[in-house]
Amino acid sequence: MTETSSPWHNPPQRAKTLRTRRAEKLARRAEHWGRRLDAARTEGPDRVAAVTFDRLRSALDKLPTGARDRAYEDTVQALDHLRERHAQ
Repeated sequence: MTETSSPWHNPPQRAKTLRTRRAEKLARRAEHWGRRLDAARTEGPDRVAAVTFDRLRSALDKLPTGARDRAYEDTVQALDHLRERHAQ
């Protein structure tokens, strides 16, 4: 038996590269949120806000702990900015 015919010397051939699979996953995720936002726009601004907050929560959950803490602070600042900007 030769070394080149051994399965551990011949790595499996991937149909798609990891870069391609990640890009496709990101495209599917963007399409999903786009469809949800389009559907929410037909129902009104409150529904758009709810979908946007769902998207934010999903993005925050996927971050590592340190980045998540910074993102929470950025979110609070953004909400404070919105409240000040649109206060009547």
